[in-house]
Amino acid sequence: MLTVTDYDYNINYRKLNNDRNVFHNALKYVLMGEKRFHVEGEGYDYDLVYEDNDVRAKKDPAFPDSDFFLSEMLYPPYYFYDENDLSKINMYLLEGFDEIFFEETNEYTAVIAGLALKNTKMQVTCRNANMHLFPWLNGKVKFAGKPQTDNCLYVQHEHYPYFEDPQRYSTFDLFHSLFIMQWLTSEPIEKIKYLSIMIRKTEGIGSILSTYSSISKALDRYNIKPFIEPNSTRFSNELLTKYFNIGEVPEDSNENNTIYVKSFNAFLLNHFMDMCRSDVKLNMLKDTFVQQMKEYADQIIGDKKVLGVLLRGTDIIIANYKGSYNPASIDDCIRIINERMEKYGYDKIFVATEDTNFLEIMLNAFPGKVLAVAQERHRISDFKGLKYISDLEKKTYTGPAYYASVEDTTVNYLYAVYILSRCESFISNCVCSGSKLVTSFNEGRFVRNEIVSEMPQDR
Repeated sequence: MLTVTDYDYNINYRKLNNDRNVFHNALKYVLMGEKRFHVEGEGYDYDLVYEDNDVRAKKDPAFPDSDFFLSEMLYPPYYFYDENDLSKINMYLLEGFDEIFFEETNEYTAVIAGLALKNTKMQVTCRNANMHLFPWLNGKVKFAGKPQTDNCLYVQHEHYPYFEDPQRYSTFDLFHSLFIMQWLTSEPIEKIKYLSIMIRKTEGIGSILSTYSSISKALDRYNIKPFIEPNSTRFSNELLTKYFNIGEVPEDSNENNTIYVKSFNAFLLNHFMDMCRSDVKLNMLKDTFVQQMKEYADQIIGDKKVLGVLLRGTDIIIANYKGSYNPASIDDCIRIINERMEKYGYDKIFVATEDTNFLEIMLNAFPGKVLAVAQERHRISDFKGLKYISDLEKKTYTGPAYYASVEDTTVNYLYAVYILSRCESFISNCVCSGSKLVTSFNEGRFVRNEIVSEMPQDR
């Protein structure tokens, strides 16, 4: 991204004309290694300074201190983009707002302001007066210290978690969400039929199903069908096709009609995708598998009044997520579960967890009340030098034993998720792919659906 700063008269830089193409002209020379430019024209002189999007975002103190976010590119560089090609700009992200408010002036806010003024009826407001430096915007942008309307799309300088608020963006996230289709392909969008997604090998089956569902919804407006790149996950293609109805590689897919996504985080973690919440239904699973789980759940639950509890631990704790994605303490969970047991009189608690310690604590806290399936479980102490359950699986098993272990763990996990979805009410210690999967399978039938990490801490 090109940021705006004062004209430095003491050092010579390449001079550019202050016209509508100034950003594109500067980016051509950025590709040649230049980082700073003098801009002159119409009485306003200023400098543009190039900063790498991903590097700048990750230096922000507000950026999540988690390996999941830090280990891969989140914001790609946009050396080439076309603000006139509306066929590949997600303008619908600006719909429904009366105003767009920018905290700062830079390349991206100027481009988005131009898009809003040309293609919407939104009021464009900016806190930083440097927006008047651009003649094509001068006189059209209002300047104020805060939004002028209640129905405002707020664009702030600092990194803002993409999943927190649909009316609040960081500059990087809004630009990326608007132009993501141009990042994905230089081909005309009508030529694209498919998208191949390479999913991180650390992702569990719940995340894979949720990801596939979200991508399908996001791309539906473009009539693009997704499929999972073969052998990109830690699950064999045989396992995926045995248990799930998810897209296989179409026979007519080729480089001319298919987008190949290799950067998982950059594609998934933005408002473009987050506005298409995953909706994983049981029809994504093979009918015979669903029937087997139903028969087992009927035996476990019967006519009992059951509270379903998901306690995510081990590697999600190590990942150091923030907010509702960070698991609540087990003590808080026990307290909440106790309150619900006393108030609503549940006969049993069905507990799903991959954390051995959590299950032992639950068995001691609620003797004779806990039900569970035979999941493979671990302790945080097992993860010495490791970050993910997938790392631990690879360390423990090799060859055919590894794939057999992955299949067994996956099947048991889905049995646990399905049984949770059949309980009267549900409690999870945090937001995770498992809690989302349980809620999707349940289809709104829970009497109560609670996330402990989202509850007030001063309870």
